Amino acid sequence: MKGKVLIMSQFFPPETYAGANRLGPMAEMLAERFEVTVVTVRPSYPSPEDYAGLLLEEHDAALPCRVLRAPAFRPHRGGMVFRTLREQALAARLARRATGPADVVIASSPSMFLGPAGLAAARAKGAGFVWDVRDVTWGYARDIVGHASPVMAAASRALEGCMRRVLRRADLVVGASEGITGMLVEAGADPGRAVTVPNGISSGLLREIRRAVPGPPQAKARPLVAYAGLIGYNQHLGALVEAARALPGADFVVAGDGPELPLLRRRAESLGLANVSFPGYLRREEVLALYRRSDVLFAQARDAPAINAGMVPVKLFEYMAAGRPVVYAGRGLAVELLRRAGCAVTVPPEDPAALRGAIDGLLRSPGLGRELGRRGREFVCANCCRESLMEELSDALEERFFRRGAPVAVVP
Repeated sequence: MKGKVLIMSQFFPPETYAGANRLGPMAEMLAERFEVTVVTVRPSYPSPEDYAGLLLEEHDAALPCRVLRAPAFRPHRGGMVFRTLREQALAARLARRATGPADVVIASSPSMFLGPAGLAAARAKGAGFVWDVRDVTWGYARDIVGHASPVMAAASRALEGCMRRVLRRADLVVGASEGITGMLVEAGADPGRAVTVPNGISSGLLREIRRAVPGPPQAKARPLVAYAGLIGYNQHLGALVEAARALPGADFVVAGDGPELPLLRRRAESLGLANVSFPGYLRREEVLALYRRSDVLFAQARDAPAINAGMVPVKLFEYMAAGRPVVYAGRGLAVELLRRAGCAVTVPPEDPAALRGAIDGLLRSPGLGRELGRRGREFVCANCCRESLMEELSDALEERFFRRGAPVAVVP
């Protein structure tokens, strides 16, 4: 008899957000060995209206796992405090939706509040608890608001203390990078119960990107620089708008949605920039078309200790798969990955002058751009297959919870 694994996640296909891109392959790979149930919400990112007309029941029925969905959740509504309260309510709602027996409960962040909710659900079922941590969000909160005011600093410390208690009680902790795993152990997770399952790109998406973007970009009158992804505080894309101001001969597309999008639009309008466009959230086929038209792909992560130590933006794997040169503004783990791949020009974050120079240099050297793109595609094909990486999670679950095929008792 297969062991029963229940996964709680805010994001899941058919969404194409980074969290959904991790959870889809995770559920499919685990379903090869276990009986898997996924508890999530109806497609909501960036808004439920983007999925109008989708035959969701047919989509879910074709998956190798059972999917239980709560009502849709608008992720970007309200300010930081209001969003925090709403995410707590969402976590409680998913915990209530997680009905039926389970041998193991996996909570995947974001949202970080699924950690405490998943632990409570696991203990109520007498099941093992696994926390899959893709972002150390409470660390980001500390870096952002920890020095804002005494009240916010106290709230940040209380939040971090809560998450540390969950880490100490988890039966297995999974970090999405070596840096994240190290931070989780430092925060209290048992090193003997911590594993790393890195992000990557699914073989299906890799094939799809390679079909849609078969070769280098075609020559055109105006080169195109593109960003595709979340437009939030940690991305700090204002530097890209300033670089576009200094490069009027190139077009810039900032595709995606997020809480910082209105601010970016207002800034571009105030500068009178005709070479910057904000198409909003794009469907998968539209993103692939954008990759195909682009000459340079851009990403950035704000300079903060938790981000530098653990964040590798998932979009970088798609960028490499597209065979386009990357300009990355950031520090830490992501820079190390890109240097190993040899596919990018890296600059300090939040530095418009350095960013302008990097983009201009690539646009003036198309041969270099083609070489960087070729290296990136070869690297991601050889090293970043998500299914292979998720096999490590299946192995860890079997070793920890299902030795000899039978569930192992977990002591609360």
